[in-house]
Amino acid sequence: MKIPELLENAIEEKLNHVKLTELKQYASKLSEKYMYQERTGDTLLNTEIEALAYSIMRMPATYGAVYTALKHTLERINFNIQSVLDIGAGTGSATWAINELLDTKNIQCFERESVMLELGKSFMSQNPNLKDISWKYMDIVKDNLEAKADLVVTSYMLNEIKPEKRKDVINKLIKSSNHIILIIEPGTPEGFSNIKEVQKIAIETGLNIVAPCTFQGICPLPDEDWCHSIVRMERTKVHKVLKNADLPYEDEKFSYIAIAKEKCDNSGMRVLRHPMIEKGKITLKVCHNGKMEDMIVTKKDKELFKMMKKKKCGELILDCKTEM
Repeated sequence: MKIPELLENAIEEKLNHVKLTELKQYASKLSEKYMYQERTGDTLLNTEIEALAYSIMRMPATYGAVYTALKHTLERINFNIQSVLDIGAGTGSATWAINELLDTKNIQCFERESVMLELGKSFMSQNPNLKDISWKYMDIVKDNLEAKADLVVTSYMLNEIKPEKRKDVINKLIKSSNHIILIIEPGTPEGFSNIKEVQKIAIETGLNIVAPCTFQGICPLPDEDWCHSIVRMERTKVHKVLKNADLPYEDEKFSYIAIAKEKCDNSGMRVLRHPMIEKGKITLKVCHNGKMEDMIVTKKDKELFKMMKKKKCGELILDCKTEM
């Protein structure tokens, strides 16, 4: 997968006005901040060149994660989404992904960092479908969220919020949604812990889990384990330079949860780990109605064997003949 061509062009246009060596320096400093600085909710960037460096490094991965999670979510619901709120929009990665999957121009982006907000608006001005998107300044921790929409999306935001503030933020997101709330976090133990907190609140308030879970209950995975999905994103030349990367792609691991105010289809099972492929046999670790099981597929069933060989963690498996 790769980011839309219009977004890639918009980023490249900004690159014409900066020196690559300077941009790389800012990218390195930002990486250190996000890797080592304690999450206090304070801003980690202040200038346009910092925002540009951040967008080059993170927009492809965020775009891919939101696109994949939203696609999985839409496969499980049967009502139309006419309006969207993108909370903590950053430079707009989620909205670019939403635009690829939903036919709606009623999208509002909320962001607390002015430099991110302005850069995001600048990128979207290059896309006829996004140039009129509404951008509003808002800090979800401090401000009330008065707007409502059918779908509320937030990506990589909860991990930036102090733990004692998260429950209040999650309840704000739930209150602002008419139907669906989609939350994406890093595919790490810490990120998945945030997702489990959302899951607990959703169940306690009578909401329904849409994806990726295939049951309505608290995740049984132990604290040292976690559930995540993977999306492979094509790297641009400047992305490779800023990340000192050799590979032409980046694998983004992310955890997510979609919750709804209506009941939905929870059939099937989710792949928890990459398939273990042996001679004539494939073993997949799956979550099936809240139970962790090993699914075994043999080469006797050629079509099923071929299909399961391509499965990745986080993907859905519907009913099929298997040995459990």
